[in-house]
Amino acid sequence: MNERDDLRLERIIGVVLKAGVTLSSLCLAVGLVLGLVHAQTAVSGFLLQAGLFALVGTPIARVAAAFVTYLIERDLMFTTLTGVVLVELGAAVLAALAKH
Repeated sequence: MNERDDLRLERIIGVVLKAGVTLSSLCLAVGLVLGLVHAQTAVSGFLLQAGLFALVGTPIARVAAAFVTYLIERDLMFTTLTGVVLVELGAAVLAALAKH
């Protein structure tokens, strides 16, 4: 990878992280306000869960974006490493859902 590719990857990851944190923050804030003000438990509960899901999913999306970027750039070592991390994250999520 050269410096130009590094900057491109940083921009892509920055966009993914900003989008995830923004989505999570909005869902959590609106869900909290609805829960406190209107006591709409179904809607506020859904928004709070969606916000937490987005917050937890943001790092996974970051790894997925890096994986795709490395794959496009044909960087075998980093594609393999991020692929392993992505598989481990996926296995952890599936294990957590199976226990729930």
